[in-house]
Amino acid sequence: MHRIQFASCLSALPPPCEYFDIIAGSGTGGLIALLLGRLRLSIEHAIECYTRVVSHVFTQIKTDGSLRTTPLEKVLKEISRRFGNGENTPVFETLPAQCKTFVCIREDNGSGNVVSRRIRSYAHPTEPATQFTLVEAIRATMGHPALFKPLSSTKGRTFLDAGDDHYNPAFDIMQELEAIYPTRHLAYYLSIGAGTTQTVGENPQRRFVNQPRLPSSILRTIRTLAERCDAIASAFQREHRDLEGKYFRMTPSHVPSDGKIRWEEAEALEELVGPYFVDVQDQVRLLVVAMMHQTDMIKSRGLTS
Repeated sequence: MHRIQFASCLSALPPPCEYFDIIAGSGTGGLIALLLGRLRLSIEHAIECYTRVVSHVFTQIKTDGSLRTTPLEKVLKEISRRFGNGENTPVFETLPAQCKTFVCIREDNGSGNVVSRRIRSYAHPTEPATQFTLVEAIRATMGHPALFKPLSSTKGRTFLDAGDDHYNPAFDIMQELEAIYPTRHLAYYLSIGAGTTQTVGENPQRRFVNQPRLPSSILRTIRTLAERCDAIASAFQREHRDLEGKYFRMTPSHVPSDGKIRWEEAEALEELVGPYFVDVQDQVRLLVVAMMHQTDMIKSRGLTS
């Protein structure tokens, strides 16, 4: 977005919602999707919110190794009040928005039947709208059993995270595109990953008492999630070779120099991501050109219609 700002001579960094028709995610990716897509935040505000969640939630560890949901809900309500319409800001928007958003979850109806669902900010042509608040949607999509207590409803239903086949919503997005935009062409498709199993790293040594540590169970879960996301990305790329030149998969692959994860330090994460973007600068350049070209076409159509 910085490159687009510079090339377009914009006075401020443009929000991603102005350049994407759909933003979707699962887990913490679902949190980011709702921040950028449903709340239409700037990248700066989204980073601020995400950093607040990490610092206030991922340090609140229970004796069983999972994370406390109360601090998570507290932070999410603060975000919803600040950037939405109060604590009960709905995900679904009654007025159509340029950028649509969804997150992937699973629903357990209590009889052992678990099905995949999508919580959408928009109307779907064949599926009924889901009535979730922003806080509930994030709680649901982040509800991995090893991380957080799942979200329960008063109707006896339990909502879990996306599940193995939907941790990376690449295929889900294509299905949504085909359903809501059946006649439109795909200009570009950006898939952003959180890293690989190698980039997860290890905890700092115990003598560094000021650096928080994650339980080994959480580190194993994060590695599994990264592995599943990469596997889905590879499968998607194999099945959609027709999207060559339009599909961009970017996920940091550099391993921390000392092998230690410092997830709570924004500067350490920037040091990890920076070299990766140097490696993929050609892809970034192609993506920026595609995004700017498509935006120019839309503006042109708007002027002549």
